[in-house]
Amino acid sequence: MDIETAAEEKSPVNLRIRTSLKKKAKSLGVNLSQTLEKSLEDEISRREQLEWLEVNRQAIEAYNRRINERGPALAVYPSF
Repeated sequence: MDIETAAEEKSPVNLRIRTSLKKKAKSLGVNLSQTLEKSLEDEISRREQLEWLEVNRQAIEAYNRRINERGPALAVYPSF
């Protein structure tokens, strides 16, 4: 968690989770708020990546076709 996120205002939420999960987490000293925040950050990041890939899918496919047909742009120059 970066400094900006740590200083961000927090708001209460009402969640329902299985009692057995809550008890096990408490017995292991798991901080539910921190764990939920981290899990949500990870899930949001994963979904944003999927969305980005979908939005840019056609451009990526076109680029890959061009590379397959013509090779990399600098392939004509020898590497040292």
